Amino acid sequence: MGLRKYLIFSLIFIVLVGAYIYSINGDTYTLTLFGVSITLHIALWVILPAAILLIASVLHMIYYGFKDYLSQRNLKKDYKNFISQIRSQFLAEPISINYSSEMYKLPAKLIKLFKFDPDKEVKDLGDNDFNEIVENLKKIENGEVVDLKKYKLSKDNYYVKKNSINEMKKDSKKAESLLKNCNDKEDELCKEAFEMYINQASSYEDIKRFGFEIDRAMFVKLLNRFEDQNDSFKFGIDDLIELFGKFDFDKASYLNYAKKIKTLLNPEAALTLFERISSEKDSAMQAYLYLLFEFGMIDKAREILENMDKKECEKFRYFLYLRDSGKNFDIDIFFDI
Repeated sequence: MGLRKYLIFSLIFIVLVGAYIYSINGDTYTLTLFGVSITLHIALWVILPAAILLIASVLHMIYYGFKDYLSQRNLKKDYKNFISQIRSQFLAEPISINYSSEMYKLPAKLIKLFKFDPDKEVKDLGDNDFNEIVENLKKIENGEVVDLKKYKLSKDNYYVKKNSINEMKKDSKKAESLLKNCNDKEDELCKEAFEMYINQASSYEDIKRFGFEIDRAMFVKLLNRFEDQNDSFKFGIDDLIELFGKFDFDKASYLNYAKKIKTLLNPEAALTLFERISSEKDSAMQAYLYLLFEFGMIDKAREILENMDKKECEKFRYFLYLRDSGKNFDIDIFFDI
C-alpha cells in the first residue's frame, strides 16, 4: 500500500470511529496534567492516540522511503559510473571512480584487469554506443583511420597514438606535420613519426632539423636509400663523415659501402670520406685502400701498405704485386665484394 492510500484510509477510519463514539456519547472530559487542564469531547480523546500513531507511522514511512530513495539513486548513479568505467576501459583510458554501493566496488577493481581483444568476434553487445566503440577499435587495429574526437581521449592514449600512426602510413605528410609539434623527443608517437619520416625525407639536412638522435638502424636505412638509384635522398659529405664516425662496422661492411658509395660520390669526396673514417677506425682501412686502387691512387695505396705490418692487408699486397707485374684485374672480382 502506498503512503497516500495509507494516509487517506487511516484518516477515514479515525473520522468514522470518532463520529460513532460522538453519536453514542457527546460529553466532554477534562484531563489535568502538571497543573494544565485540557477539556475535549470524549470522541476526540478516543481518536487522539490513533491520530498520534498515524502521524508517527507516516513520519516513519517518509524517513525510510527517503532513505530508500537515496539508496536507489546511488545505485543508479553507480550503475552509470560502472558503464562509464567499462567504456573507458575499452578505450584504454582507465578512470578511477568512488562507488557508494558495496556491490560495485569489487567489479570496478576487477574491470581494470581486462583489456579489449580486437580478434574476438562480437556481433551485438545490445548497446549502440558500445557496438560503435568495438567497431572503431577493430578498425584502428586493422590499420584504418577513425575519428576519435568525440571520445575525448588523452594524447597519450594507445588508440590515439595507433590511429595517428595509421594516419601517417596513409598520408606521409602527416609524419612531418606531427614532428613539427613534438616537444618531447622521448614520446613514442614522436619516435614513430620520426622513423616514418626518414623513409620520405629528401635529404639528411631535412632530418637533422627535428633534432632526433639517429641510431645505427636508422643510419643503415638512410644509407640504403642513398644507395638506391631510384631514390632522390641526398647525403652531404660532412654528414656521412659524422654518422660513419658514430657507428662501428666490420671490414666487410665498410668494403661493401665503399663499393656502393664510389658510384654516388665523386672520387675526391669518396676518398675524403673513407680517409677520415679509416683514420679513426682501423676496420675501415681496407675500404679506403680499395678506393685508392679503384681510383688509380696506386702510390698512395703503396705508401699506406709500406707503413703497415706486412701481415696486414695481404690481399691488397698481392693485388699490388700483380699490378706491378703487369697483371690487370678488376678489384671487385679480386676481393669478391
